[in-house]
Amino acid sequence: MMKFELGLERPDPRRAPISAATIAASYFVGGLIPLLPYMLAADLKTALLASIVSTVIALLAFGAVKGRLTGVNIVKSAFQTALVGGLAAGAAFYLASLFA
Repeated sequence: MMKFELGLERPDPRRAPISAATIAASYFVGGLIPLLPYMLAADLKTALLASIVSTVIALLAFGAVKGRLTGVNIVKSAFQTALVGGLAAGAAFYLASLFA
């Protein structure tokens, strides 16, 4: 079914550690983008603003790369990724504020 209906090949089990390391590195770098301003800024307001700006820029860049790799309009893909990521970040910020 994977080959004939979906056009997929059987995954190579030897690639699993490489895939796991790639995903782990991506999560680490992706998580550092919004957290780095808090490590470097002197006050929380500045850190929050820098975190928002750097996260939006990163989401736009990641979305543009995704659009380029998938053949979708780069601008549309960039803004879709930024919108979804922004909504997710806003929801997480709101939920965290309920418990703080």
